[in-house]
Amino acid sequence: MAKRKKVDFNLASEVFEDASLADKVEKEEVRKTFIDLSKLQSNPHQPRLQMDKDNIEELANSIAKNGLLQAITVLNNNDDTYTIVFGHRRVAAYAYLDKESIEATVIDSIEEKSLVIIPIVENLQRKDMEPIETALALDKVIKMKVVKTQEELASSVGLTQGRVSKLLSILKLSEEVLKEVKSEKFKDATVLAALNRVNQEKQLEVFDQIKNLKREDALAFIKNISLKKREEGIRRIVHSNNSIKINTKGISKEKKEQLLKYLKDIEELLG
Repeated sequence: MAKRKKVDFNLASEVFEDASLADKVEKEEVRKTFIDLSKLQSNPHQPRLQMDKDNIEELANSIAKNGLLQAITVLNNNDDTYTIVFGHRRVAAYAYLDKESIEATVIDSIEEKSLVIIPIVENLQRKDMEPIETALALDKVIKMKVVKTQEELASSVGLTQGRVSKLLSILKLSEEVLKEVKSEKFKDATVLAALNRVNQEKQLEVFDQIKNLKREDALAFIKNISLKKREEGIRRIVHSNNSIKINTKGISKEKKEQLLKYLKDIEELLG
């Protein structure tokens, strides 16, 4: 029996991503050719702030071993330059390998909306995409008025509205926290969104305490902080000349039992 060839998933993912996004490109005339890397320009709407060097090196090694499985896709700028639509990582890998040209599928036109949306979708399919990068990209789409509503944005990039809302809420965190999130390459958007429950002046302190915890533990820690904050704002005892009222909402069972013992003492005191 012939030995099955091992699949290089690093390269295969490039093919699958392009295929899943192909229907987003309006193609009038398509042709394949080799283009000098010096003539390629990044998509101005590319959301990725920086590419992981180890990731690019790994992809470059895969290409050196297996070749390029999928040509990149570029837009003809009609001035001897081309804008990358799909394949920024492959171009970076080719540059790492000191190659002069790369195979490309050339398209002559594309809607501005697609040029904005496509790189976001392409990057969302990668697990190493930073949540702040995604949030900034989504925020940019809204500010550019490429879409009219969050619902339309969510549909365009293939996310739920809840996920879009969660990602956008990350940008409400304090500047100190956002800077630290970038530095730590923290990727859990759910935890970051939950961190908004904490006062901004305490967010950095809390983030430092939860950044290495599992999601469940981090969320529980934030919830506990939020409950304490809420309890601090509650007046537990309200009294007047004729009455005393005690608010026990939210306190533990143990504290309530202890409080009842004190109340019995008070009852005896009142006679």
